[in-house]
Amino acid sequence: MANPGLKAYPGTRDFYPDDMDFRNWMAQKQRSVCERFGYREYGAPVLEYLDLYLRKSSEEIVSEQLYIFTDRGERKVAIRPEMTPTLARMVSSRPQQYILPLRWFSIANFMRYERPGRGRLREFYQLNVDLLGSDAISGDVEVLALACDIMKEYGAAPTDYVLRFSDRRLLDHSFSELNGDQLRELGRILDKKEKLNPEDFRKTVDDLGGQWQKKDLVQRVETFYELSLEKADGNPILEYLREIRDRLSEHVSVESFKFDPGIVRGFDYYTGLVFEMNDTDPSNARALFGGGRYDKLLSQFGKETIPAVGFGMGDVTLQDFLEVHNLRPALNEKSSLFLTMFSEDLARDTEKVAARLRSAGIQVELALDGNRKLGKQFDLAEKKGHSHAGVMGPEELANDAIRIKNLKTGEQKDVSVSDLDSSALAGI
Repeated sequence: MANPGLKAYPGTRDFYPDDMDFRNWMAQKQRSVCERFGYREYGAPVLEYLDLYLRKSSEEIVSEQLYIFTDRGERKVAIRPEMTPTLARMVSSRPQQYILPLRWFSIANFMRYERPGRGRLREFYQLNVDLLGSDAISGDVEVLALACDIMKEYGAAPTDYVLRFSDRRLLDHSFSELNGDQLRELGRILDKKEKLNPEDFRKTVDDLGGQWQKKDLVQRVETFYELSLEKADGNPILEYLREIRDRLSEHVSVESFKFDPGIVRGFDYYTGLVFEMNDTDPSNARALFGGGRYDKLLSQFGKETIPAVGFGMGDVTLQDFLEVHNLRPALNEKSSLFLTMFSEDLARDTEKVAARLRSAGIQVELALDGNRKLGKQFDLAEKKGHSHAGVMGPEELANDAIRIKNLKTGEQKDVSVSDLDSSALAGI
């Protein structure tokens, strides 16, 4: 049996350098879009007091997915499964120090104890974007537009994805006779509709109606799914959603979003707008990420009610999306220099030149063995994926020059060390 100590914990990943290059590339794209919209990055501990989640997270996360333990100080703590409760705690702890609205984002890791599978791991990294302190419809439109801009930043076409949106209040309005627990249970079933075949979904709803003595529940659910923004009939929630649709169409291709009353989301703290981003490719037809408005959550931490809207984008489903649509780039094609060591006698001089080149913005890996033949050093440079190799023998050092070889084309050129920077290297 293999030594379990040599394996990563189930549902987690080791990130080797190539993997880190890709993860950092994904994060930088997200960071770039968020900053363009005026959002600022924040961070937080990976551990929180258990009580934060007992009161603020969904029942499924609390009862089935939390990593819980008692620390050496006898404190009940949990590894964070999501960021929204942490964000609420942070903002509520300093109510007088911020000028609203706040635009914040984070890129952090989380853990949930669930069955690993395609698009789902126990540890994952997630972008969280939140707009705090405004209940204006412009805020909802901004967050939706930002989410679509991230997809475009990755090179996705308008038809590669679809943003489905609705409002959590539609459920309350359409099933007003149900109590809070019943609404939550019905919402969880609607949230899982696409994971069930039509017959199983109908039977599940019918069984629920039998428990509640609501014989018409199946028919009413079917009527709920027929709600249309074109037939608002004075319904203020549908009129609000129609305005969101119209405003969003000024920023985002109409092929990329649509109203779907079945979007309810699993977290109990959502109070208004809810949405999910879906891959349209049949081979990966799943939700990529989602979010919504949670206007009452922050008031549970402090006296002040602070309206909020946001979303979380996980890296596992995003990676699947990028690979399905051939949007994952070749990240090892950037310019880099392998500086050979001509001889041990020239080691100190070569080290000084390497330092000068790094100061000029060039990525330089220095050979460490001056007794190794230059041919072997060039072979090593190619195996490591460098774009260029450099040689500095006695003659080059005397002229403050370096002989650069493009390892793909074979072209060689003598260049003054003083003139060499990252753009000049890329041009050779």
